[in-house]
Amino acid sequence: MPITTRRPATPIRNDIGRNTKAYGLWASFAAFLLSMPLYSAAFADPLPPFTARYTLSKAGIPLGENIRTLSKANDGVYLYQSITHATGLLAKFVKQEIVERSEWSYEGEGQNAQPRPQEYLSRRSGKSDKWIKQIFNWEKNTTTNITSSKSWNTPLRPKIQDKLSYQLAIMTDLQNGRKTLDYLIADKDKIKNYRFVILGEEQVKTAMGTLRTLKIRRTGDSRNTTVWCAVDFHYLPVVLEQHDDEDGWLKMQIESVQFEDQAHQGKKPTPPA
Repeated sequence: MPITTRRPATPIRNDIGRNTKAYGLWASFAAFLLSMPLYSAAFADPLPPFTARYTLSKAGIPLGENIRTLSKANDGVYLYQSITHATGLLAKFVKQEIVERSEWSYEGEGQNAQPRPQEYLSRRSGKSDKWIKQIFNWEKNTTTNITSSKSWNTPLRPKIQDKLSYQLAIMTDLQNGRKTLDYLIADKDKIKNYRFVILGEEQVKTAMGTLRTLKIRRTGDSRNTTVWCAVDFHYLPVVLEQHDDEDGWLKMQIESVQFEDQAHQGKKPTPPA
């Protein structure tokens, strides 16, 4: 049977306030979500399809739910998708939904295999509809960026990732024992450099029990992003924290995960202490 673990939803506090404040909370969370890394195991064979659910909060106030799915499309193409929406009282004020989607295929074989993006979409719908689509043309070495109002091309550098596929590239490297985590990311008309350091293992209490995790942190990041990845669940993230002076503490916590592969069916989380 697939592994599925869930806890009751946390009641949302009733002190969120006016509509404008609700949107302010959601805006800070949106920036947090789009900047955070996510982790899944990497193998020479295709990554195991999964569905993971998370709760998101700011300074202890629940904001929303994030659902991440990895699936195989066809002809060696994979789909990695993230959908986020507000929950509880906040959902009465915020109708926005944030969707990210990456289509990618493998480049290289064995331990050298890395995701290579083909198409990326980021869209925020609701009160306003903002979206950007990126098409990666590896033959012409260009990226076509498309929005509702314009389109433009940018150079395509070797080994570049989109804002979702790099997250899988990180886990490919960690799975293969690499200590240097350094990636070029296509972000609209810019190319950004994301670097991470490995801080070591920690036991972390989650809705799925106490898990053995690998703790990593992004360097050169004003948001101070730290992630705990479950070693026995394909290095899936179980807790992510981000902090800056403007938005305060933002947190993502896993509620449940379901894998379609059979390799980890016998591995159970340690019950909470």
